[in-house]
Amino acid sequence: MNKEKLRAQYFYMRKSISQYEIMKMSYEIFFQLKKLFFIWKNTYFHIFLPICEHKEVNTFIIIDFLLKTGKCVTIPCSNFRKLSIENCFFHKNTILIKKKYGILEPISRHKSIVSISLIEVIFIPLLIFDSKGYRVGYGKGFYDRFVPLCEKNIIKIGLSFFSPIKEINNIHKDDLLIDIGITPNHIFFFKKI
Repeated sequence: MNKEKLRAQYFYMRKSISQYEIMKMSYEIFFQLKKLFFIWKNTYFHIFLPICEHKEVNTFIIIDFLLKTGKCVTIPCSNFRKLSIENCFFHKNTILIKKKYGILEPISRHKSIVSISLIEVIFIPLLIFDSKGYRVGYGKGFYDRFVPLCEKNIIKIGLSFFSPIKEINNIHKDDLLIDIGITPNHIFFFKKI
């Protein structure tokens, strides 16, 4: 199936999940993630904030753990005019506001830009990924442009409520591959790390 059809299908499937199930599966994904002992030696983690209206994985569970263990957390600040992302520092006192498309971002006075060269682990939003590690995102290409600007050895992790599909048909040469995919029940490795 192509990305457009998959995007529509998995948006619909995710919308039908109850809030209780979203929270339950978000914790299950977090418990799977905690098994990846090798990633916790890193210091700088970039992670997306969940868009509640889209019923995304509740990444605040992961963020809370990262902050409690002394990690540096950065989040995306989106520029829809340039279709680009800035890497913004996040801490427990960061005040967030809802921006375009329900995206949470720091208020201006709390917006502190961090060099993307520091990012060691990045959590990438997606709807579904396939058996090779290709993903279906929201179609704007923010992360497809952002990740190549990061260091080459960055660890790219995708979080999904759904098991991977066999194949996404219309992959483009610039499409982003994740290194690790995590679902509530499994961890999938696409690259030797």
